[in-house]
Amino acid sequence: MTEQTLDKVNTNSKPSDLRITDVRIANLAGIPMRVTLLRIDTNQGISGYGEVRDGASKTYALLLKSRLIGENPCNIDKIFRKI
Repeated sequence: MTEQTLDKVNTNSKPSDLRITDVRIANLAGIPMRVTLLRIDTNQGISGYGEVRDGASKTYALLLKSRLIGENPCNIDKIFRKI
């Protein structure tokens, strides 16, 4: 590609440079159950949300934070092996 062509490419999102920068937890209590939600933030302003499952506690989820920070969230297999 020429430089002229690359000037027209939107590079706001570069998956190879994407990194996890923070992990936050929120407990939601209500009927019929209680749910712990997880928010993962990235260096490109993208956030992902999920549920802490299988009876895992908020504390356990936050213990995994150190294993997630700095990882590329697109590398799902690598992250699963780390946690």
